[in-house]
Amino acid sequence: MSVGEIMAIASMVEKIALHFPAYTIVVTTTTKTGYELAKNKFKDKIVVLPSPLDFSWVSSIFVRVVKPKIYLAAETEIWPNLFHCLHKQKVPIVMINGRISDVSFGRYKAIKFLLRGTLKEVSWFCMQSDTNAQRIIELGADKEKVSIVGNIKFDDFIAKQDSAVQIPRFKTRPLWVAGSTHPGEEKIILDAFVKYKESWALAIAPRHVERSDEIISLIHSYGLKAVRLSQVSSDSFSEEMVLVVDTIGQLREFYAQASLVFVGKSLCVGGGHNIIEPAFYTKSIIVGPLMQNFKDIIVLFKAQGAIVQVADINEFEQQVACLMKDKNLRTQLGQRAYSVVKANQGAGNRTVKMLEKWI
Repeated sequence: MSVGEIMAIASMVEKIALHFPAYTIVVTTTTKTGYELAKNKFKDKIVVLPSPLDFSWVSSIFVRVVKPKIYLAAETEIWPNLFHCLHKQKVPIVMINGRISDVSFGRYKAIKFLLRGTLKEVSWFCMQSDTNAQRIIELGADKEKVSIVGNIKFDDFIAKQDSAVQIPRFKTRPLWVAGSTHPGEEKIILDAFVKYKESWALAIAPRHVERSDEIISLIHSYGLKAVRLSQVSSDSFSEEMVLVVDTIGQLREFYAQASLVFVGKSLCVGGGHNIIEPAFYTKSIIVGPLMQNFKDIIVLFKAQGAIVQVADINEFEQQVACLMKDKNLRTQLGQRAYSVVKANQGAGNRTVKMLEKWI
């Protein structure tokens, strides 16, 4: 699993641990940052391993060593060789929080004739929505093995976030948080922010923290001061500085303090990122037009007037200005966003109930 998927299944792991205490949970990750986040988030409660390469001999060793009683594939994780090895050993395979994005659907359809056999080896599909259920069926899953349980990302919240990093508190200025930004978006954000730099604070959390140097250089080019979160101290930080979040795992703590949130990969690159996180903290949220990977979620929020989605950069600057000037509007948006989250929770419990068939 990647970083986003680790965050998504965190509450699911806790539910499984509580519901099936006799079992050891093993989480595998596909990226280095995902591995580090999982180790930090789950501490010593579970076993965290790198995902095995999807070669038949590697998968065979993995299955033989781990001896799984059940294998849970999160979201779009489909590994033909691993699934085949698990199936041969009669290990149930269950897809949880299943989704098939527009891009993945197009790619999978091109190899549908190869994928059908792999999907037949899956015991059950717990899908996020009707659209995702129909897509997995079209790709070859048995209709009788597909359930719509909702999106567990709506459940993935705990009351307190533990952090080893010192998080500054914004007390004198409202905070604008730009979360999970991608190349090109920081410039758009700064173009909008400089008009309000005397009254607002800004924190930029790039999706890839290794881009922090280039973002700091960009901030300086606007005549603004910048500071890294990893270097913040009581003596080195003031709210007039633009804070660059160059650490992993602290974004939610900034969302909790924010008065306005932009969620990245929606103005540039495309695909979008998770808007449920800031919504849980009753924040007003603005995104760009490119939210393809979160279509079902965006529909829920827009239906309730719980998010601002802009069509282009010009509208982005206009809406940012409107939101920064109107506290009541921000409050209303935040309350509606939280209501959407509460109305859609429960997928985790429904998924755990499904797992009782095999555990």
